[in-house]
Amino acid sequence: MTKASLLLSCLCVTTVPTTSRTGTGTGTTRTTTVTGFANAFHVPPPKFIPSKQQVGFKVPSAQQSSSSSSSPSSLSKEQTFATAFTNKQFMREFVTTTSLALAKDPDMEPNDENDNEKAKKDGSGNISSGLLKFKSSVKQSYKKALTKFINIIPTLKVAFTSFTVGIILTFTLIFVPVYNSVDKMSEPVTLFETILADLDQGYVDAVDTKKLFETGVSAMLNSLDPYTEFEGRQEAKDMTEGISGKYAGVGLVISGASLPQNALEQISRSKGSAIDMSSPTQQQQGSKILPKGAMDDNARLLNDDDLSSSSLLRFDDDDLEMMAGMEEDDEDFDREDFVRRRMEEKRATRKAYEKGIRVVNAFEGYAFDAGMRPGDKIVAVDGWRIDPGTPVEAVRARLRGEPGTSVDITIERDGVEGENTLSIPRNVIQVRDVKLTTFIGKPEDGIGYIQLSGFAANAGNEVRRSIFALQQAAEEASGGEHSLQGLVLDLRGNPGGLLTSAVDVSSLLVPKGSEIVSAKGRGFPGVSYRSRVDPILDPKTKLAVLINDSTASAAEIVSGAVQDLDVGVIVGSGRSFGKGLVQNVEELPFDTALKFTVAKYYTPSGRCIQSTNYKEGGGLGSSDGKYQASKVAEKDKKLFYTTNGREVKDGGGILADYKVPAPKASALEVTLLRSGIISDFASEWSKSHQITNNFEVDDATYRDFQNFVMQKQKEGDIKLDALYARPIEDLKKALTISGYQGSSKEVDQLRANIMSEMRKDFDKYRKDIKEDIGVGILSRYLPESMLIERSIKSDVQVAAAANLVSNEGKFNALLARENTVDANNNKIALSEDDNFDKDTGAKLSLKW
Repeated sequence: MTKASLLLSCLCVTTVPTTSRTGTGTGTTRTTTVTGFANAFHVPPPKFIPSKQQVGFKVPSAQQSSSSSSSPSSLSKEQTFATAFTNKQFMREFVTTTSLALAKDPDMEPNDENDNEKAKKDGSGNISSGLLKFKSSVKQSYKKALTKFINIIPTLKVAFTSFTVGIILTFTLIFVPVYNSVDKMSEPVTLFETILADLDQGYVDAVDTKKLFETGVSAMLNSLDPYTEFEGRQEAKDMTEGISGKYAGVGLVISGASLPQNALEQISRSKGSAIDMSSPTQQQQGSKILPKGAMDDNARLLNDDDLSSSSLLRFDDDDLEMMAGMEEDDEDFDREDFVRRRMEEKRATRKAYEKGIRVVNAFEGYAFDAGMRPGDKIVAVDGWRIDPGTPVEAVRARLRGEPGTSVDITIERDGVEGENTLSIPRNVIQVRDVKLTTFIGKPEDGIGYIQLSGFAANAGNEVRRSIFALQQAAEEASGGEHSLQGLVLDLRGNPGGLLTSAVDVSSLLVPKGSEIVSAKGRGFPGVSYRSRVDPILDPKTKLAVLINDSTASAAEIVSGAVQDLDVGVIVGSGRSFGKGLVQNVEELPFDTALKFTVAKYYTPSGRCIQSTNYKEGGGLGSSDGKYQASKVAEKDKKLFYTTNGREVKDGGGILADYKVPAPKASALEVTLLRSGIISDFASEWSKSHQITNNFEVDDATYRDFQNFVMQKQKEGDIKLDALYARPIEDLKKALTISGYQGSSKEVDQLRANIMSEMRKDFDKYRKDIKEDIGVGILSRYLPESMLIERSIKSDVQVAAAANLVSNEGKFNALLARENTVDANNNKIALSEDDNFDKDTGAKLSLKW
């Protein structure tokens, strides 16, 4: 028992006076004794009251005790002592006096012999001995505790020192890197904020600080790669809708030409009406998944010789008032050429004004079923009239709204007089990624076809339902003899989408447990995705995947998994796009977002199919601040192996296993498609014709089209030599400056010869141009799925893929299925540090 508990036990013992009777009869003697205190310390009962000098405190008199039950005249010594211990004042004095005595002399050793002798002289007896032992025990306990405390002081010093050093080191390791990072970031952030504030307060004219901020951020991000972008409120919302594949609206895709500011002012003056110039106009900048910059880099670096990759003539937006200043600055300024180009620009602007906001596509099940058709011109929404220069965003915002409500759309349609108003209900629009599910040839042959245009959130479910539907239809058509014999998955023109959707689609095709894709970056945790389920496509069903140079990102993940695991044949004219970069979308304040590249992804064999290297550009010495792009050199491409041991390489997209050249469009066909003249002709045709069953473009219709084009050529609305006009003009200007007048005239003759050759192309490429005209006319009457189904009937690559999956011997030979090897033994490691996490189904915020 410790000294503290000992003292507490002493004070808490109940001192109850007890009465004992001795003898018999009337000779009984009553004696009061203190048993509680004595029993607590195992001493005999006291026989007398010690003097106050011995115990060190005053014993109250009998008159002061309120607990005495005897007569106040006389009390025995024992009764007086018991009465004292039941008095509260006595107990307080006892505790106080004892504590002070111990505090004054804690080291005093007990002298039992002297104490006993004094007790005998005073007649104290056993009670005095018990109190002295108690006092001695308390002193010894205090002394032992003090000695232990003194002994452990060095240990406490070491522990305290270690604890202090540990705290200091912990704070240093945690906060010093953070401080360095903050210090590294604070300077540019402070400078940017200061510059923005100075411009806002002191620039000569009022500035839009939001626009300045967005310009600065866009320039900063554009120095990294074309996929890293800042998304404003509307852009972030559009991107979210694109990822989810859902939005609330009517199911229309609309477009409008971009009108320059000065063109809007000219139209406003000519019409005598006021036009709101505050809203920006829409520009075609590619898609968020596959930006225009990345597409341009890919076309330029890969030296694509397809005419469809060429650029049309770009017109300047300079005002005519600048012509005089341009003449002063440029001695070789060609006034005639400048005026001609400005007139062409004016005609293009006028055409755009007349075209207005047009319907590009009406979704089946939504706006198409309500009566909207491609080519319709929207003139009003719920009574709100659309003026020249009204941005597409403003019209789209009015078309959208809460599901369950309706919107009145007023349209003008070619071939129908006046305006017509349609009331269309708003719904949650589910944009389908699977555009068509059908059979190639007879259903009993069992060759299915699925066209997948994107990888939104529901892509996996759509492909799953399509495969099930084809399997069931094939069994019914064959009378139960066989299920689906072959499948053609068309990924041509698919720009990609969500990583999870790519994994979902792949898991429908590859064996269970197969690795589908892995990813790793500088600050990105290595992660690997594997198939957790058995494929729903029977391994006996032969699979062909169609690709082209616009098959990118998530579509390349599926293609890469199919190729590396040897579950199907890749069919195409060459390579896919070659986008092997992973983008993450970080939500920012004020409903904005940052999309930035965080990692590279790798196919099951371990290869990265990224075809373009991006290097950080910018800086004060940079001319344009843009990133630097370079093609992956052939010598830097590494060799990898598929499951069956076939050789594949990285650094250049997915190369087709079975090459089928795609028909190349002629220069004339490209010009006609880009100019929009086919759509214009379809509008004129609809005014005087009616669609019939088994519609085909006959020779009479084709002649009408030729005459229509030639008339537009004379009016300057179209330039058949548009693909070559700019290079020819530059050559003529250079020859004139050099004084080669004779050669300059030869250039004019060259232009005339080109025009003559292109006119002959109307006969040379009659079949292709007829097909384009037919699609342009039928798009005003038929839904998208029927147009696609009609087009694949004449698609040479689709036909080649169907023939391949029908030929089992050729199919197996392409996959080298008789030479199956363990691909893991041939897999080339990415680097010594690339230890991927093999956990499947990791939930990461990855956007492709």
